[in-house]
Amino acid sequence: MCRIRAKITRGSMASERVAYFTSAAGETIEVILSPSQVGKDHIVASELARDSGCVLIELPQETSSGDWRVWVKRDQLLAM
Repeated sequence: MCRIRAKITRGSMASERVAYFTSAAGETIEVILSPSQVGKDHIVASELARDSGCVLIELPQETSSGDWRVWVKRDQLLAM
């Protein structure tokens, strides 16, 4: 597991949080998660691979664009 820096906002329901973070390609990624899957400034994801300063993560929920796996830059990871 890893923590990815993200902007966290409340969702439309009390049991939802919306996380925004940037992919390695520079796209803004949006994903709706439960409060247990986020922190004040991060989301929890599974690390799958590393390559050339990037990390492939698998999210606990599908993004708004339908992706489950996203490449992010290594500097977006927070120390556990």
